[in-house]
Amino acid sequence: MKLFANLTKSFKQYAQWKQLLKQIKPPLGFNPPSTPSSPDYTKLSHWAAHPKIPSKIHFTPAGIPENDSWKTGQVDCFFIHPTLYFSPDNWNASIDAAATKELIDELIIPGQASVFNSSCRIFAPRYRQATFYSFLKASKNSRQALTLAGDDILLAFETYLKKWNQGRPFFIAGHSQGALHAIRLLEEKIQHTSLAKKLVAAYPIGYQFPLDKFKRTLVNMPAATASDDIHCLVTWDTFLETGKPLSFLDKAEMCYYENGTLTWERRAFKKLVGHNPLSWKQKKDWVSATHHKGGVHVLLERSQKMTLDQIVSQKPMGLICTELSAPYPNLVKTKIGKKGLLFVSPPTHRLFRNFVIPGGSLHVFDIALFYMDLRANIKERWVNYQREYKKQ
Repeated sequence: MKLFANLTKSFKQYAQWKQLLKQIKPPLGFNPPSTPSSPDYTKLSHWAAHPKIPSKIHFTPAGIPENDSWKTGQVDCFFIHPTLYFSPDNWNASIDAAATKELIDELIIPGQASVFNSSCRIFAPRYRQATFYSFLKASKNSRQALTLAGDDILLAFETYLKKWNQGRPFFIAGHSQGALHAIRLLEEKIQHTSLAKKLVAAYPIGYQFPLDKFKRTLVNMPAATASDDIHCLVTWDTFLETGKPLSFLDKAEMCYYENGTLTWERRAFKKLVGHNPLSWKQKKDWVSATHHKGGVHVLLERSQKMTLDQIVSQKPMGLICTELSAPYPNLVKTKIGKKGLLFVSPPTHRLFRNFVIPGGSLHVFDIALFYMDLRANIKERWVNYQREYKKQ
């Protein structure tokens, strides 16, 4: 009976997946002349967070004092936001699209990127993100859309280096689609250059990270093995302990760079690397919830349920983030599974169980659920970086 129930559930999820594909698939192929205009990153308006513009990047969890590190800190963070464009209207979003700007400014900047504000100046570019459909079905269109979005990120980073970095150390971070572009940035612009020594650590979170990348395209940038490692990479992709990642539905491709040529391979069924954000190790044993420092979520001016239809419509919903919640500690125990994915017990606070993706994914909460753990780890790695370079 259990097997039958599991099969029934899988077929139901598959049917829902097929319906979603139909709803958000762009009807026309990728067409460069129809793509939105390229950003100009010398313009501050083309950044979602920047030390010289007002944003909600300075928000801190209730009970934690704000400070000015987001604009005066000694280290920088280059943060790449996740996919927030679900429309079938185009393969790439305009950086001026009102609905995506609202989601970035009211949810992602205060709820994700702000985790770096106890230590870092924060630079978060707006970019022509690929539509969500690009991750659901491998195709030439998907590859072109993701390449275009990644090109924007490379341009934004180059502009940041020329105009604002001034030789400072930095973190690279991104979530979901942002993690994919962060990986490309590390491979193409950082690991084989002098910038590798300026990189404190990289956090490409919420993307299934193939283990073979460390032998193929990130040979000079290891995965972290301890909580204070520097010049390294830290990643995880979160699932409920009862979850079963739907690999048979995963048609997406992961990009590689071989001999200077952009190539693509399907990511499903690859061995993955993953870190446990309660221990910062890759060990496959449970870590008790007593080690969980706390999840944090955004608080909105008015309570609002977001439906898929609302998100796909690309109409602004009037979201206004007023503050961040106080931390909720001891919510989950955690474990890295055999496939390298992060598995967690059901969060004891209902809010962090409100949006579970088919297969048991807690993708929406990859950062929010471990906000305080990540915040503390950023500081630990930065302190160790300073200690190491004082010796030289």
